[in-house]
Amino acid sequence: MSEPPILPIEPNPFWRENAQKLVAESVSTIEDVAKQLIVINSLLEGIYFHAITFSEVKPVLTGGIAAIYLAPIALWLLSLMFAVLTLSPKSYKININSSRDSKERFEEIVSKKQGMLKISEAFLIVSFVALIVTVTHHLVAV
Repeated sequence: MSEPPILPIEPNPFWRENAQKLVAESVSTIEDVAKQLIVINSLLEGIYFHAITFSEVKPVLTGGIAAIYLAPIALWLLSLMFAVLTLSPKSYKININSSRDSKERFEEIVSKKQGMLKISEAFLIVSFVALIVTVTHHLVAV
């Protein structure tokens, strides 16, 4: 009786397909998150602006206190700016016949978009700290 042939271990097709899907969808996923950040920042700015406009805070806003109340808006605007920059198209020179050049351009695009998105997220997180400071100041002052 002969022994069965030894076959080399092949990669699991599920994980290969999963990796291809992750690579193919990475740019669109980053851009989807940027779009969500744009919506969130816009809503927060609108709600906060109306809350300040219709509150009794206006006479108190002088000097450093004004900076405390304006900080969340400034941070949301910065977050919004970087989220929009994440979506901004840019032209890239690429050699269509070179798979290495294609890979390098793709990695460059993903890296830049990811960087802009992380900066946008950081400003959003810091804005929550500024918002907590503002709310605390308002509650203490009232």
